[in-house]
Amino acid sequence: MTIEQPEGTPTRMPYADEPDEQTGQTEQQRRFYRLRAPHVDKATVPVTVRVTPDADLYVAVGSGRRRMYLTPAEAWALWRCLSEAVASTGEPPEWIRVHITPTHR
Repeated sequence: MTIEQPEGTPTRMPYADEPDEQTGQTEQQRRFYRLRAPHVDKATVPVTVRVTPDADLYVAVGSGRRRMYLTPAEAWALWRCLSEAVASTGEPPEWIRVHITPTHR
């Protein structure tokens, strides 16, 4: 079943987490989102994104050897470009169809 929505209607991305409840007693902590990607020569390659309240996002690929800080706007632009580029390579592999639960360490 397909539901048609007007163009420009915001939609929720699959596997996205609900926003944290904002309460006065909730301590704002950094969150880490991690996934290990298969590698040709090695077993896996770690990919980590760190989200810190009121700070840039931190992206690390391959045990931190390739890393970058991104503003939220830059991260959204990267997400859009990367999702289109990767989608053009074919169907997603099964190992990517997982839910990533954020950790605090």
